[in-house]
Amino acid sequence: MTEFRVTESKMLATPVGPEVTTFLVQPDEALAVMVLGHGSGTPIHKPHMVELCEALARQGVATFRYNYPYSEGMTDYSPELIDPLEVLLATTGSAMRAANALSLGLPMFLGGRSMSSQVVSLALSREHWREVRGVVLYVFPMRWRNLLDDTVAHLRHVSVPMLFVQGGRDEKFADLNELRPVLDGLGSGATLHVVDGADHFYDLPSESDRTREDTLTEVASVTATWIHGLLKSRPRPEEESDSE
Repeated sequence: MTEFRVTESKMLATPVGPEVTTFLVQPDEALAVMVLGHGSGTPIHKPHMVELCEALARQGVATFRYNYPYSEGMTDYSPELIDPLEVLLATTGSAMRAANALSLGLPMFLGGRSMSSQVVSLALSREHWREVRGVVLYVFPMRWRNLLDDTVAHLRHVSVPMLFVQGGRDEKFADLNELRPVLDGLGSGATLHVVDGADHFYDLPSESDRTREDTLTEVASVTATWIHGLLKSRPRPEEESDSE
């Protein structure tokens, strides 16, 4: 079994604060590192984030996950607690810089679960971070409009490859019949993987013969395979700049 180390630290969410908690989960011989934002009600200490990051580590993907100001120390969740969008975007930028400062020497990816998949994809649509090789959007909530009136319009402006990992029975937040045409319109820039039978939390019906651990292993394996494929097929950022 792949061994991994967990390092807790702090960073400034915005240039004027406050400080928020981060966790680096780093497996031996990591393939890449993903800067990973959490769902609206699942801060970084919640099982949904801990288990996802550990599953990714077992597949060789390191993660650097972070809280937002509103979720630091949060006990009870309410949508009204969520920071303004610009604060969420600024915190994502801070996490990118904090991860870069660790000098891990690994290819960098960006990721987000649920709410954060909107935040990180919006950030990439507004700003080009040349070190980001791709973005993974876990249970992208196209029907959730707490942050954006139009949750998908910005996706066409994201210049890096996108992987969407959706639950097969997540109709409340992302009916696949609605999402598929959007992704088809993005062409080869978007890849969709559907976890059969899984809901918005990658949980399965009680009668399923699979477990939550099985679904997270599938999610992590798909992520690692996609990352590996990109690293083989696309040049490093410095090689791209040299060829211009």
